[in-house]
Amino acid sequence: MANISDTKGLGGLISQYGTDAAKSKAGIEKPDVEESNAALADQNVFLKLYIEQLKGQDPTAPQDTNDMVAQMSQFSSLERLTSISDQLENMATSLTSNQALSASTLVGKSILMEGNKTKVAEGVDEVQIRTLIPETSKSATLKIYDENNRLVRTAELGSDEYKWDTLDDEGKALPAGEYRFAASFINDKGETSALSTRIPTRIQGVTINGENGTVLNVENHGKIKLTNELEILG
Repeated sequence: MANISDTKGLGGLISQYGTDAAKSKAGIEKPDVEESNAALADQNVFLKLYIEQLKGQDPTAPQDTNDMVAQMSQFSSLERLTSISDQLENMATSLTSNQALSASTLVGKSILMEGNKTKVAEGVDEVQIRTLIPETSKSATLKIYDENNRLVRTAELGSDEYKWDTLDDEGKALPAGEYRFAASFINDKGETSALSTRIPTRIQGVTINGENGTVLNVENHGKIKLTNELEILG
């Protein structure tokens, strides 16, 4: 008879009584239960197996009841851990669903991304442009070129943010199309340096549960992690 206090005792007990044939012979059947109650069912089977073992024990060397208590404690711990694991899995699934739902609402919107080109659609009358003018700057300028590389607008930058009204230097409305931006500044030594620009970029789609989690598919930039710091525009 297997010794329950031995670290292999439970394995011996299961091997002796845990097979389908052995349980059938002993009149033990594991009840059909829902998956959420599977741990409790296993615990009940263990009790039945343990009782069957007690029936056949040597009267001159009875089993220590503390062994059963120890085994039951292990089963209880396993049951609690299984419950915690299920709860964490449900939480993760819920968070993923909420994140996917939130991300899907961003499709069609724009975010500010570093770049120097953007497509102006028909009816758009304002384009937001962001740059970072250093403290050493004496003056900063933004030049806008059309898709034929023709300079259509020159603007003095008084701050890091500039809203282009899609008009040319003569105040005429420009047609839809692709436009390029070139920003620069002059420092206190009279030297001219280029400035990087951030412009609105359209979110074309969302990829859910990929290798990098939920990511946004951004025009001209590929996949951007949703966990990145993003400035969403309308």
